[in-house]
Amino acid sequence: MAQCPICTRSFAKDRLEKHQEICEKSHAKKRKVFDPVKMRVSGTESEQYLKKIKQGGDKQQKNRYRQSPKKVDWRKQHEEFVANIRAAKMAQAHVDAGGSLADLPPPPPSENPDYVQCPHCERRFNEAAAERHIPKCSSISSNKGPPGKQGGKRGGRR
Repeated sequence: MAQCPICTRSFAKDRLEKHQEICEKSHAKKRKVFDPVKMRVSGTESEQYLKKIKQGGDKQQKNRYRQSPKKVDWRKQHEEFVANIRAAKMAQAHVDAGGSLADLPPPPPSENPDYVQCPHCERRFNEAAAERHIPKCSSISSNKGPPGKQGGKRGGRR
């Protein structure tokens, strides 16, 4: 047995010359990277769409998947959660002692930096909900005044 100087495989001495010829040729060529999507789609109706994607396609769609995830401020979320639990325990203790829920102050407000604030009613929504809400809220006449002094029938008897 003798070893091939190119690929270091072992062959019988009479077959080594034949192998070296083939090994030199195959070693000089670079193999193409196998694309399973291209092989699966070739010859179907989807082939035309694959070509568009390879040429550049929709850049927004490509960038959508490459966006880094939003940072989560876990410490702030934890502190807010603890504050909510404490407020709930105080409310429960007050109710157990015979008090009324109306006597208690409102629960602490939750702040989410990802939410968008409505300029009309000052409520906060995620981006998709804010896009739907703000146009509707702007057309409501009771939301035209400053917050807290809004007109309409919410105030009860006068």
